[in-house]
Amino acid sequence: MPMLRPTESRDLRKTMSRLGWFLLGVLLIDSFIAFLLYKYVPTIHPVLCGFIIIVITTILYICYSLIFAKVDKKRKEKLEKSGQKDPFTRK
Repeated sequence: MPMLRPTESRDLRKTMSRLGWFLLGVLLIDSFIAFLLYKYVPTIHPVLCGFIIIVITTILYICYSLIFAKVDKKRKEKLEKSGQKDPFTRK
């Protein structure tokens, strides 16, 4: 297995950190929604409740991906526009 370059390692850590925070947030949101469905709609079928949670999680992940793709693109354009190189890379 080849070694990671410093930029790849840093990007991987940043991506994993973002994904971890996203999963924590989704866990909290999904558990809150499941609690509300359980408390206020007791006649709902458990499979339907699970399907609703899966759909909400999918929508949140698509939004997460789109938002951070735009953030990364703007950050890259800003670095290129300023003419400065990334301070963490070595050449």
